[in-house]
Amino acid sequence: MTAEDSLDAALERARACRLCAEDLPLGPRPVVRASTTARLLIVGQAPGTKVHETGLPFNDASGERLRDWLQMDRETFYDETRVAIMPVGLCYPGRDPKGATVRQ
Repeated sequence: MTAEDSLDAALERARACRLCAEDLPLGPRPVVRASTTARLLIVGQAPGTKVHETGLPFNDASGERLRDWLQMDRETFYDETRVAIMPVGLCYPGRDPKGATVRQ
């Protein structure tokens, strides 16, 4: 088994994960992008509601800011053969009673 096969299998398992389904207000939708050729790995917090809806990480104002800081256009940023994106929590965790996003 090659490194690419191992990564593909791990990504497939991560995207199929339903372990926390009963605890997630919007249900599971793991959002992760990676490739063995990616030279940059961005690790962020759990996805927000917009990312959950679209399935595209950093698809919000924070992503615009991050791409600006990196001086990277949207096309390059979302080319998973060049940039891997992994959240600490794969799914949107919901909000606490005060309205703040729940943290892992």
